[in-house]
Order: sequence, then structure tokens, then C-alpha cells
Amino acid sequence: MKPGNHIEVEVVALDSKGDGLALVGEREILVRGAVPGDRVAVRLIKKRKGRFEAVIEEYREMGYERQEPLCTHFGHCGGCRWQELAYDDQLKVKQQMIADALALSGLEIPILEPIIASPTPYFYRNKMEFSFGRDRDDGLQLGMHVRGRYNWIFDLEECHLQSQVSNRIVESVRSAARGLRLSAYDLKKHEGILRFLVVRDGKQTEQVMVNLVVASYPNEKVDLLLRQVQEDIPEIDVLLVTLHTGKAQVAIGEQEYVIKGEGHIVEKCAGLKFDISPQSFFQTNPLQAERLYKVVIDMAGSVGKVLDMYCGTGSISLLLARQAESVLGVELAVEAIEDAKLNAKRNGIENCEFIAGAAEDVFGGLVAQERRFDLIVVDPPRVGLHKKALAGLCMLDVPRIIYVSCNPHTLAADLSGLAVAGYSVASVRPVDMFPQTPHCEVVVELCKVECLTN
Repeated sequence: MKPGNHIEVEVVALDSKGDGLALVGEREILVRGAVPGDRVAVRLIKKRKGRFEAVIEEYREMGYERQEPLCTHFGHCGGCRWQELAYDDQLKVKQQMIADALALSGLEIPILEPIIASPTPYFYRNKMEFSFGRDRDDGLQLGMHVRGRYNWIFDLEECHLQSQVSNRIVESVRSAARGLRLSAYDLKKHEGILRFLVVRDGKQTEQVMVNLVVASYPNEKVDLLLRQVQEDIPEIDVLLVTLHTGKAQVAIGEQEYVIKGEGHIVEKCAGLKFDISPQSFFQTNPLQAERLYKVVIDMAGSVGKVLDMYCGTGSISLLLARQAESVLGVELAVEAIEDAKLNAKRNGIENCEFIAGAAEDVFGGLVAQERRFDLIVVDPPRVGLHKKALAGLCMLDVPRIIYVSCNPHTLAADLSGLAVAGYSVASVRPVDMFPQTPHCEVVVELCKVECLTN
């Protein structure tokens, strides 16, 4: 086989990114847009790390029926991948994908509890990051990345993941920027002004935050743009400018300017109120987050001392505090820790302590101090637990661990490491936080083996 060949394959699984996986002999074929049960005619387009990548030319058989996607950008955008699947079918595929991934751990995994569906499969996101770019004629663009081409931007007409007001904000900013002849930042030439537009909104409070990331500020034209956008979109509660002069293509910078509002918005979740700053982490799907947190709280039960690692702005910590003796929340981002402290104060919760630090360092310090906990909750990024963090977690030797994961493949690897330290998996509950995508949260309860026998 070689790139350019046309073959027929049957998709048997999904890889870690949600692409279909087929086997020809011992050779793996990745098929974009396919799901298990599909038999497809494909064209091989490239070979990478021993795998072939292929595109679908024709469906011979479908594992799941396809539907007309809602979004006109579907297939071109790098965001949604599964709009062609009915939502019920998306849930079935995710349930099986998680089961297959955890089976790779080699551990005895209990049967997965039924996946918890999102209250709404569209307009659920509370944060979207839009990029500025330049077309072939050097004209300004504002939208999303073309799938697989992270240096290509397309003009977004409408996204069905965040909110209708965010679509209006994108159009208003793009129109004003073009009228003022503001240029998009060019990463190669290191010239231009506009870099990113970040929109956050509270699903329960309907508060809206807009953060414009620029390469130069103060700037009169940027101020004019902001005034026009405020006139167009009166719903905006908080408006900021972030100055980012570095070369990294990230929507953070060295200084923030608050143009309107207090610099943060408030969201309600599970009966609590949370301050959300421009760079602080909060669950992307806040309506579904209430269900995710309920799973964690129910698993925890009435408990003594709790360590909440990777606590973000403190949502799980504050909810656990209702039924725990005390909670220590740890997060790398200092801004998120400050938000967590404010959130505790706002909600009148006094048995929570929050500290900033890297998990691998804090775990080591807690071991050295001989701190004891009855439960540890970990909610790491997609890469899973750092090796030192995993070692520190095991050394704390707690009776129970609740692991919240957004990547079942790295979760499987970490479960294997925890098994060596004497932990067994008691229950697994998937929670779909990301409809229209292959991503899903998984909540796992682990118990120390000797604790189970006592």
C-alpha cells in the first residue's frame, strides 16, 4: 500500500482523537469521519508513524445512519466532527469508545454505568476562542481553524456550539475591523494588530465577556472598534483588551485592560455562584457540569479530609465542602486560585483552603509533611497525570480516589499505575460534556484493596 491507493476497509474502533481505525493485515488505517461498523471505500492520503491516513470516498455500509449536519461549516471546521450522527448514536459510540480504551489498561474494569447525556446537544459551550487571519489577498478573516491546517482560518458565519450572541459578536468585530482597516497579526512577519477574540458567557446568568487579544495597545483604532462593538451588542457585560506581544499563538498575554465591567463574569452552578476571569478554567458545558459534579459528590459521600487536585476555580472543592470536614484545593494557575478563594467567600464556605502549585510539587510536599486525607479528587488535563504526580498520589496512600478524566486513553494508563499501588476500580460513569465531538468526561472511583477487605 502507498498514498494514492484506493481500498475498502471496515472500521473497528476509534483512536484517541476520535478518528475511525481500520486494520489491513497488521497495518492501521485512520479514516476521518468514520465510526465503528462503517465499511467504506477510501483513498490513502499519507503515511505517518507507520499508520496510513485515509479519506472516505463512499460508504458501502454504515454502522450508524448519517443525518444532514446543522452547521454549514461541518467538515471544514476543526471543531465538530459528529454532527452527521444523531445524538443518541453519538452517546452509544462514546460509551463503547471509553470501554475499549479502558480495556487497554489490562485491569478488571466493572461494567460502565450508562453515559449521562447533555441537557442540550447544541449551544452548550460557555467559551469559544476565535482566531484572526489573512486570506490570499491579505484581507482580514475572523473565525475558526480549518481542520488539520492550524495556520488556515476561515470566516465563521455561524457556530452552533456556544450561543447566538457570540455569533453576533464575531460578525460585529469582523465588520468593524474591516471598516477600520485593522490587520490580523502575521505570525511569520510579526506584524499586524488583531490576534484572537475570546467570548465567554454564563448559561445561567446570561452575562457575557469579550476579550480582544492584540499585538499592540493602547491603539486608537482598537478603541474605535470596541466602541462600535459595544453599540452593536449591548448584551456585553465585560469587555477587555489583552496585550500579547510574544510569538506564541495563544490567547493570553502580558497585560489586561478592562474597558467595561469588573473584569469577570458570574456563573451559577449547582446552587453556587462562581467568578470567572478571562484566563480561569471553568467547565465548558456548565449545564452538564451540574450533572458531572453530582456524580463526583455522590461517589464521595460524607467524608473527612479531601484533597482536590487540579481544582480550577474551586467548583468541585466548594461542592464537596458541604459534606466534608475540610477541603484543600490545588491548581497551577494563580489567577484560578484567586478566583477559587473569592468563590469560597462569595458562597460563605469556610472549610476550604486553596493553594497554587504544580501537582507534582504539591504532592511531594504533602508527603513530606505527612498530611493525611480520606479522599483525593484529581481532574488532570488531557495528558493525564505527570509521572511525579502519579508517584506522589500513590505515596499519600489514601483510602479512596475519584479520578475525573477527559481522555480515556491517558486515564487507562494512569489506572494501570494506580493498580500497582494497590487501587482497584470500583465504578466508572461517563458524562458527555462535549456533544458533536468524540470527547467525553469519565468519572472513576478507586479504592485501596486493603480498605475493601476491612
